[in-house]
Amino acid sequence: MKKLDDIDRRLIALLQDNARLSTVQLAKAVGLSRSAVQERIARLEQSGVIAQYTVRLGSGGDPLRAWLLLRYADGFSCDDVMPQLEALPQVQSCHSVAGETDMLVLVQAETPSMLSDLREAVAGFKGIDDVTTLPVLRTLLER
Repeated sequence: MKKLDDIDRRLIALLQDNARLSTVQLAKAVGLSRSAVQERIARLEQSGVIAQYTVRLGSGGDPLRAWLLLRYADGFSCDDVMPQLEALPQVQSCHSVAGETDMLVLVQAETPSMLSDLREAVAGFKGIDDVTTLPVLRTLLER
């Protein structure tokens, strides 16, 4: 695959902000022709850089979001914990990380009480030794 250049990165950022932008709008924003932008987007899709287009919900009810910082119990790993997390619809994303924390889990709940219940459920999973909860106060940038 061809290395990403500045225009590729700008197209990706624009699409992350609004995946419904037309090819003409994208072309104007990056200073290329419509056909050149179409070719670049097709290449980014075919190479797997762009995996999918999705919908990000707006603030119509702003659910409470929080990061759960998980630490595995001795002898357990991501493979042991992931099936339990995947079964929860409130789990938005999971990231395996290095350091004192083993996994970052972004969750969503309607109320603080529901977040507390979710946190307790995750803390009770087999293979989880510790959970730290970091509620999201405000999202400043999300792509």
